[in-house]
Amino acid sequence: MSRIFLSLIFMLCLQQMHAQCTLTLSGHINDAETKEHLDEAVILIKELKLTQISDKDGFFVFKGLCPGTYTVEITHAGCIPAEKHIHLKADLETDIDLAHAVTELSEVVVRGDQSSKNVIPVSEIKGKALEATRGLSLAESIKKISGVSVLQTGANIYKPVIHGLHSNRVLILNNGVRQEAQQWGNEHAPEIDPFIANRISVIKGASAIRYGADAIAGVILVEPKLLRFDPGIGGEINTSFFTNNRMGVLSAMIEGNSAKRPAFSWRLQGTAKRGGYARTPNYWLANSANEEYNFSVTAGWKKQDRGAELFYSQFNTKLGIFAGSHIGNVTDLWNAILAKDPPDYIKEVGFSYNIDRPYQSIQHQLLKFKAWRNTGTIGRLNLVVSGQYNNRQEFDQKRFASSSNAPQLDLTIGTGLAEVVWDHFNTGAFRGTIGGSFMYQNNSYERRLFIPNYESTNAGLFVIEKWTKNKLDLEAGIRFDRKSIFNTTDNGQVNTYPDRLFNNASGNIGFNYRFVPAFRVTVNASTAWRAPQVNELYADGLHHGAARIEKGDPNLTPERSNNIAANLLFNNSKWDIDAGVYLKRIDGFIFLEPTFPPELTIRGAFPSFRYTQTNARLSGLDFSAAYQFDAHVAASVKASLLRAWDKQKKQWLIQMPSDRYEAAVEYNFGNARKVNDSYVSISSTWVLEQTRVPSTGNIEVPGTSIKQSDYLNPPPAYFLLAFEAGTKLKMKHSNWSFILSVTNLTNKAYRDYMNAFRYFSDEMGRNISLRVRIPFDLKHTHKS
Repeated sequence: MSRIFLSLIFMLCLQQMHAQCTLTLSGHINDAETKEHLDEAVILIKELKLTQISDKDGFFVFKGLCPGTYTVEITHAGCIPAEKHIHLKADLETDIDLAHAVTELSEVVVRGDQSSKNVIPVSEIKGKALEATRGLSLAESIKKISGVSVLQTGANIYKPVIHGLHSNRVLILNNGVRQEAQQWGNEHAPEIDPFIANRISVIKGASAIRYGADAIAGVILVEPKLLRFDPGIGGEINTSFFTNNRMGVLSAMIEGNSAKRPAFSWRLQGTAKRGGYARTPNYWLANSANEEYNFSVTAGWKKQDRGAELFYSQFNTKLGIFAGSHIGNVTDLWNAILAKDPPDYIKEVGFSYNIDRPYQSIQHQLLKFKAWRNTGTIGRLNLVVSGQYNNRQEFDQKRFASSSNAPQLDLTIGTGLAEVVWDHFNTGAFRGTIGGSFMYQNNSYERRLFIPNYESTNAGLFVIEKWTKNKLDLEAGIRFDRKSIFNTTDNGQVNTYPDRLFNNASGNIGFNYRFVPAFRVTVNASTAWRAPQVNELYADGLHHGAARIEKGDPNLTPERSNNIAANLLFNNSKWDIDAGVYLKRIDGFIFLEPTFPPELTIRGAFPSFRYTQTNARLSGLDFSAAYQFDAHVAASVKASLLRAWDKQKKQWLIQMPSDRYEAAVEYNFGNARKVNDSYVSISSTWVLEQTRVPSTGNIEVPGTSIKQSDYLNPPPAYFLLAFEAGTKLKMKHSNWSFILSVTNLTNKAYRDYMNAFRYFSDEMGRNISLRVRIPFDLKHTHKS
């Protein structure tokens, strides 16, 4: 690995000698359907604030450019705006196709345009930033966005957290469909292959009522790129290797379109991943290995005024649970927590790829059909019908030789979803969306009870309108949802569960004002609600992956969240600033509270928790700023601060992220003949100790008279360094990209407050990774 690292640095230094600033970028803007040249298209190089208008032949040219990476934005009346990342290393001529707004086979999910007209700010991970996360989980991929963190369970399970809120408060749309799995509570990571995504977007706050009333924290959009509708066959291979747990990842995608049947396109994609035990700086995490095998198939058909798409994906994973979290008796449990170190027999285990009990085996399947048809020239009618099947098997640690080899818990949930949406394009100063959705779920379990069997329906109607006048954009929306939970039973028919019915309205209003093109302000106010989930109402037993006993409360009532948020955005050739503040008042806020004493079961001794609710106030600041010193050097800083207050008990809320600061410096090398888009960067992350927790509680610490609010107080602050270097090598028909990164560069031993296993072990130590992306184009045919 060190030889690879030195070779990369050598190549990057060598190519710097060839940097020059006399380059030309030119090309034609074409209609994606007819290939006719488009005149009067506006082409903007965002970093340089340079603009050109295409002539009558659709031609444009920029001269006197320096080598480097540029973002080119292209707009044209009646077309979908487009962005293209250009890696300029020599004179370049490139043609760009624009799709007309009424003909593009776009997602049924309306995410608004990504121009500066967005009323609701959207943060995205795409391009080079997304490539640098390949091989990580979905939640790990987006945690670099300010205001987003992760809720961990050991080294394998990560859930996204937005402004301190997670689980059912964060709605994830996988290829335009609500991800509906066993996502209850603090564990159960999203069963989504991030290699599907061409772009991952995060919408913070409850303003995005388009997607569901329960998205109090925000929405995460996992979006694949549009199907290929130009003739040819292409694709890419991604592979990565991580040294810490010796994990290897291989993902491949191939897609095509035939000149003989230009309306039909297809895509195949698959990923295989296998990792062994993770290692802290001082010991291996026994039984923390993982395996993952996923694939997806997509077929699309498109005509001028209508289209359809069929998508199927399957996600399979097997996750080992750290052996030191499942302990035999209460005394040993307390000894492990108070010692802040696993027992020797756990620490002395060496490396292995073997996954032993306790472990989880999960399969998630998604089948989606979507169709659209233009309604004249003013809009489009969209239909999405989908089905999801999720099976989770949990294998507890065997305490007796006679124990069954079968899973101790077998949960299955099936979800059917139908959605009809009509988008109307610009009608005067207005554009908007109106639609409705219906969802049915059936959940069942076998063997050990954690949550009961149940059925559920959810019906929703919404309308959103946007008005634009000069520098001002106004947007308002309203949504009504009706959710029912019925046929709730346990297999032994011992407990009784009443039917539950919830219904209420959500709404938002906001504006975006552009003082000058580089500077704008957005303000949003919203109100939303969320019905309590089945696990929050009726959980009763061992939450296997989180290694704790959880108990629900059948008397919980819905949450009501009232929010206001404001963002200031400034972007020119030097600065890129996004500063936001928010205030959320959540009445009936549901959270998991530690209780005493821990429980001893036939499966071992575990800390105990229960769901409760209070009135909460969450406020905070997200800040990010980047500065481009010159064509080569850039720096950035980020900060995420959150204050979470229990208004009823007049104390801080437990289990909230602490303040987090990040800083990075990047050096971009000039491009050479065979090597381009090269860079090195070093970054730091400073996470403060969470001191804002309840000062006292009911947890009795053995051997003392101390009563505290948690089984273990928050860990100290920590400071981490990371390194990254990347480059692209020009081959015959494509650029191969290489990214080398090192996390926890100094191999620091630390624990994170948001990791459920902080009771039992340290975090992962130094991890060196190498990612390689190989795009290919097997056959490309121009239309005649």
